[in-house]
Parts: sequence; structure tokens; C-alpha cells
Amino acid sequence: MVRIAAIWALVLTAGAVYAEGGAVHLKHPVVDWKVGSVNKEQCVANADKFLARSEAEVLGFVPPYGYSQYCECPNCYGGSEGNGVLTWSIDKPEELVCRFCKTVVYPNPKYPEDKTLTGKNALGETVSFPYYYNEKENATHFFSTHLWLHKRRWLTEQVANCARAYYFTQDDKYARRVALVMDKIAQVYPHYPVVQNLPRRFVFRESQQPPYYWDSGKWNYFHNEVPIEVIPAYDLTYGSPAYEALSKERGYDVRERVEKDFLRAATEAAMKYPDFVSNVIGYSPRSAALLGQVIAEPRFVHWAFGWMEKNVNTGFFRDGMWKESPSYHAMTVGGLKSCFDVVEGYSDPAGYVDPVDGRHFEKLNATKELPLWEKCQQAPETIGYPTGISATVHDTHPYERRATPRQATASTIVPGFGHASLGRGRGANQLQAQLHFSGSYGHAHYDSLNLTLFGKERELCPDLGYTWTQMRYWATSSLGHNTVIIDRKDQATAKSDGNLLMYFPGDTSDPASLAPAMVEADGKAAYSNVEKVDLYRRTLLLVPVSEDDAYVVDVFRVRGGKMHDWTLNGDADLDTVARCSVPLSGKREWMLEQGEEWKEPRTEWAPHNPYGMVRDVARGECADEAVFDYSYPDDAARGLRVHLLPGGPTELWLGRSPSVRRMGVGANGDMRKAYDFWMPKLIARRQGEGPLQSTFVAVHEPHGGQPFIGEVKRLKVTPDDGLTVALEIKHGKATDFVFSALEGSGEYVAENGVRFQGRSGIARVEEGRLTVLSLYGGGKLEGKDWGVSGEQASLGGTIEGATRKLEGAGENALITSADLPAGEALKGQWMIVSYASGITEGHEISRVEKRDGKTVIVTADDHALRVKDGVTEEVYFPQRKIEGQTTFQIPSLVSLSRQSNGAYKGQLTTKAQLSVPQ
Repeated sequence: MVRIAAIWALVLTAGAVYAEGGAVHLKHPVVDWKVGSVNKEQCVANADKFLARSEAEVLGFVPPYGYSQYCECPNCYGGSEGNGVLTWSIDKPEELVCRFCKTVVYPNPKYPEDKTLTGKNALGETVSFPYYYNEKENATHFFSTHLWLHKRRWLTEQVANCARAYYFTQDDKYARRVALVMDKIAQVYPHYPVVQNLPRRFVFRESQQPPYYWDSGKWNYFHNEVPIEVIPAYDLTYGSPAYEALSKERGYDVRERVEKDFLRAATEAAMKYPDFVSNVIGYSPRSAALLGQVIAEPRFVHWAFGWMEKNVNTGFFRDGMWKESPSYHAMTVGGLKSCFDVVEGYSDPAGYVDPVDGRHFEKLNATKELPLWEKCQQAPETIGYPTGISATVHDTHPYERRATPRQATASTIVPGFGHASLGRGRGANQLQAQLHFSGSYGHAHYDSLNLTLFGKERELCPDLGYTWTQMRYWATSSLGHNTVIIDRKDQATAKSDGNLLMYFPGDTSDPASLAPAMVEADGKAAYSNVEKVDLYRRTLLLVPVSEDDAYVVDVFRVRGGKMHDWTLNGDADLDTVARCSVPLSGKREWMLEQGEEWKEPRTEWAPHNPYGMVRDVARGECADEAVFDYSYPDDAARGLRVHLLPGGPTELWLGRSPSVRRMGVGANGDMRKAYDFWMPKLIARRQGEGPLQSTFVAVHEPHGGQPFIGEVKRLKVTPDDGLTVALEIKHGKATDFVFSALEGSGEYVAENGVRFQGRSGIARVEEGRLTVLSLYGGGKLEGKDWGVSGEQASLGGTIEGATRKLEGAGENALITSADLPAGEALKGQWMIVSYASGITEGHEISRVEKRDGKTVIVTADDHALRVKDGVTEEVYFPQRKIEGQTTFQIPSLVSLSRQSNGAYKGQLTTKAQLSVPQ
């Protein structure tokens, strides 16, 4: 949505407040508005142009009844639902022109405002808004009401400039113009009706009393009722005698009326809104904090700061991630920064104690008492792409660069939010395989266990991200992601938190290391809307083969429903061509089934069947392996090969779907371009009687123009449970054996003779020598003349207590009676903590100590838990209180790699016996 931007530079410090005879006096301007950075001569010259207009003409720019934020062009319907579509100029102040087709849409006899919306304001007065209705599009166009948006924006900009001119010259003629406009607004504001203001929805709210809903208001909309546009001008001109002169003319105190009927009234209305723990903290709370300082109302400052604190402490996960998405994280953090700036150093009047929070502020240090804040400012960079662009998780705008591009990548995780990135490589060879398993807490997508793949400087398999066009539902749908869809249904959002089951980041100190990395997560809660789904789990294993190249083993297990669609997007930013090794035939128009009706989306969030977005589809069948090659017609130096091994009869559908991103981002999106840009879309479908069980296996091979994997083979295993996977992957002179199984599985034998037991593992044999071996949560991995066997697949126990540095303890630690190896044997390992509710989360271990008969697991970061009397409580969002026993597991790890001198380097977290050829 379009926001009205503040027209003033960022505020840094508050001005003086002093007491005399018990009364509070202010030295105006109270706030440093950074006027010194403005060009004085240009400012005064522009103010003089404004003063050349008559007072009556200027006051005619004050809207009598508010404005309409959104207005589309009825000629072309370009852009994104009226977001900044119609342009305006002071040279032709009664015209609106489409920035796309250049049509003068208002006034225009083709589009007459011959219909009227009528309602009542809070005073019981009847208010009417004329509009044009396009029956074919079922679209209303409030042209004249939208015109007031542009007029008011121009007017408040001129008022701001006049206030600066007064600051420079102390000439009261500039202050008079500000006072006139402020007085006029104060006259009309009480008569403004409360309207809901959305694309294609401009209506009177049934209740005209505060609190106003988030999309509604009188002065502004979208949580933005406090009039920041004019507060600085009022502060800068407050001391001018022009207010006294105007008061004498009017017969009332102008300052009193401006404050009572406008500034205070708007703020008091905003303060009745029940919850500002949201991404809009930088709007009304920030403005209220400023106004409270300007008019000596400390109650406003305390209210605002209370919401700032609450946002940090209850809106962010323990890893510093905002609860929604990286884009809204940036918006929230930006808002908080601006909020903290305006209260930094603030002091209440002497003797003031706030009646609500019971506090007195003296030289307020806004961030000192908020220890999570530092982490909040950097959290999304943890999972961002090497380009510095944010990972497009949930509603995140593509191409949103929030970090500096980096030259090396390692595995990272935000465990509270629920997103892991397996990474490695340097320069152009940085690779990331990201697994998303967060819940839904606003601005979310139906995307549990979504995979995104970045390699060779491209988002090879992207999440489409956020769009404000009619493609929003497509980009949000499960089918619009790289996951598995059950029974052609979108995932649920309520109570859809995923669970981290295992995480091994590999060698994070060396991006060129050959040590593999692994992550596994469960997401079955996301399919609570399909009966008897008891398995929905994805495992990723990143396997380096050289300093430049690596591949990703992707195992997706599903049980439940009668149809499973494993799906993968091609590049959404550049044209690509997809080819399949299996013969494909036919040309199906789309993936809709017979009898399903297509409803073309025309507005943002318009409902439609996402299977209708997969077009021009060819079909094939396979049971063993299908290879898909994604290439760039204009760039032969990079590509992606996907080896798909579905493990049973599978339909293959290869088509194309809208890539969305090139329509434009945010308000710059153009809904006319919905079908101008496409990306390859792959669907591998399995069907059967429910509950259907599938194990989809893929090996993703990003390459620099030439694939480096020679062969991928899915091996038969004994016993065969349909869920255990064994692969033989050949590249260069090496052969990799890779396996993946569920916890609690017994011993298996692959058809090549390798024996294994555990969760996942890899062994590489090169010219008869074992060069890499990793065993995760396992008891055995044995070949002909090499092997490893461990005494324990995992360590575990019950969490009996917790300590935190922020609560006065010497360390952040979880307390157990379990016997664990003391010291740093487990340093860098991730323990999986399981709550009685079924939720599991990960915590990195720093060291283990024995103390007072207990085992103290010191965590590398603040675990943000309180454990007492059988209840585990989360300090930060989502602040769950879970009754029952909290347990933990530390999956074992054996990791070895052969060095150039023939010795093996590695890590063992439990006792193990090794047998390797020398």
C-alpha cells in the first residue's frame, strides 16, 4: 500500500523543557528539525511564491472531508490498483492524468462522477462523495475525492516550507500562512467522516468513533492518524505573534483550537487503537511522541514509548527476526529506529510521573534497556543472499537489498523464526539451499518446507516473493512455491509452525571446505486441513565436490491424502529454457481439472485456482529418474540440472507459470503485464489410495555451464520401507554414497553393499580412498574396507531449569541431569529442544559443565526460555507458556575429511569406532 511519507528530516534530539512557578514552559522549536540542512535562499524563494497566492485560494486546498488514497485509470487500468497511478500538477490543479496512458481522466465526460456515496460523520452530519462506476470492471473511481490527496499533499509541503522560511527570517508573514492553514484544518477536521480506504473499497465505517480500524481514519489511513505532516511546522512557528494576531481576528485562541480540535483529537483517537505491536510502529506512536514534546504532553510520549518497548520485546523472535517477513522486518526496524531517535535524551517535566506506566523519564536512553534490539537490526542478513538482497520469505519484495554484498557464504539459521540456509563458496560460486519452516504470523505465504536455491549468482529456484498486483494470491499459494502440495490444497496458516529436527552447518569457518551441511524440518502442522497427514518432512544435504561446485540432495517425505504434487519454480528474473530427459507429449492449456472453472483475477487478493496459472503443460511418466536442465539462452556460463528420482510411478508435468517479479515491485507493479513474463514450472505428481506415501528425491546441481555430476542412481535398500533413501552419485573420479532415513530406523543394506543405520550420511571414495565421511544422528555407515560405527545415535534428557545472563545469571544455560561430555566436545552442535506441545526448536551449544550434581549446557546465544514448576515459557515472541516436560536431543555427528598429507580431520560428538584405508 502507498504510505504518505513524512516531509521532514529524521529528528535527532528534543529541545528544552523548563519549569517556572509550577507551570511547564517550552522553548520552541522544541525539536531539532534539522532546518539547517535546507537551502535558505531556495526555501525563502519558494515560500514567497506560495505567499503570492491569495489566502482564500490557499485555504481552498484544505480538503472538506478527507481524501481517497487509491484511484485507478478507467482507460487502461495500468499500475497496481490505483497506487500512485494518477498524477497531478499545481499548474493544472483540477486535473488528474494517468501516468501510463496519459489520459486526462478527471474531468472527463467519458467518466462522469454521476453516483454518490452518502453517510454520516460522528456529529451526525450527512456527508457525500461523488464517484464514477465502471460496471464492466465492477470498479468505483472517486476522482474528485482522490484529487484532495494531491491537493493536501501539495499544501502541507508548502506549509512546511513556509515554516522553515519563518525559522530563517523570523518574518511573521510566513508564520501567518502556516497559522491560517492550521486553523482551517482544525475547523474542518471534526467534520471528517471515518472511512475505510482500500483499493476498490472506499466506504463509511459503521462506527464513527475511535478506535479506528487499521485501514480507516479521518486524517490518514493505515495506522497513521496523527498528523506528522504539520507538527514540525506548528513547532517552528509556535512562537510567532502571527498566532495572536489571527486569534484576535477570529475571536478565539487559534493555538488552543489547533491543538484541541485537531492535533490532540487525532492523537487521542490513535491512542485508543488496541495494538501497535505491528510493522506500523513508526507511524502514529512516533508522531505522538513528537507531538507530546511539542505541546508539553508527556502522557503522549509515555504511551508511544510503551508501544516501542512492547514491539521489541513481544514482536520479535529470540533470534531477532520480526514475526512476519524480511520486508516487514525492515519496515518495523526502520520504524523503531525513527521512534527511538525522537525520544532519545527526552526528560519529563520535573515531578511528572506517568499515571499509566508509573515512570518518570530522565534523559531517556531508549535502546539501552532493550537487549534484543541490537540483534533485531541485523537478523535478516543472516539468511540474505550473497548479493545483499533479502531472502524472499513470505511477503518480501524481490530485489530488496538490505545488506552489503558478501564474498563468502557459510551455513546460517534463524531458529526462532524457522529458516535455515545451507551455504558455502566464494565469489561467483557462492551457493545457498534454504529451507523455510516458520509459522504464520501475518503477511505469510502457504509455504511450509519451501526450498529456495541460489547458485552461480542467480536465484535458480526462487520464492516469488511479494506483489501488490492481481498475482498476489498466485505468489502466496502453495503451488507458487517449491514444496509439496497435498490433494491440490493450499496449506493451512493457523498453528502451522514447523519443527527443526536436525541442523549441522558444516565447516562455517571455511567456505571452501568439503565438509557437507545438513538440515531437516517437519511441517505437518501446515496440512492440518487434510485428514491423516502424519508425515510431511524435508531433508537437505549440501555436498561440496570442489572449491567451486557443490550439489544438494533433497528428500521430501509425505504421508496422507491421495495426491502429492512436488513442484519447482525456474528462474523468475531471467528467461530460461527447461528440458526433460523423459519424453513429454501433449500441450494441455493449464493444470485445471475437467469441470473446474477459471476465474481471472483482476484485483489484489482476488481468489482463483492456482492450478490455472500453470499453462502450456506437457506430460510424461517416470519411475526411476528424470533429468531436467534449466539453461539461460543469453548466458551459457551457468545453469541448473535437477535429477529427480521419485521412487515409483510418477507423472511429470512441465509447463510455464507467471514469474510475477518482472511486472514491477510494490506500487510500481503494472497489472497489465500479468502474462508478459513466464518461468518454467515443474510438477511431479503421485496419486493413490489414501493415506498415500511418497518419498521424492532430487539432486540439484548448479553449474558453471557444464554439469559436473556424471551419474545419479537411487539404490534399492533392504528392508524396503519406501521412506529410506540410498543414492550413488558419481562426479569426476569420485563416487558418493548418500543415505537418508527416519529416526528409529534399523540397519539397512544398499544394493551396492553399503550398510547404514541412522538419520543421514555421506561417504566419498576417490581412487580407492575414503576422502569424506559424515554421519548424522547415526549408528553405522560401512563400506567394503571403510566404516564408522557409533555407540549412540544421539544424546538426550530432560530440561529441568534455565538461566539467562539478562536475568542476572553468569551464563545462558539449560540445566539437565543427563550425563553429557563436559568441556567443548559438543561446541558448535545444535541441540533440539522439544516442548510438550510438540514444537521443537534448535539451540547452539557453546560448552558443557558439571556443577552441583547437574549438567549445565551453556548455549552460544540467549535461549530466551524460563523453565520452572513444569512450565516452559518463551521470553520473546510468540511467548508461549507450555505445561509439561521439556526434553532435548543432541544428534550425534561424525565428520571426517582426508587432508593432503593423508591424515583425517574431523569431529566426533559421541564415542565411535573408525575404520578407514590409509
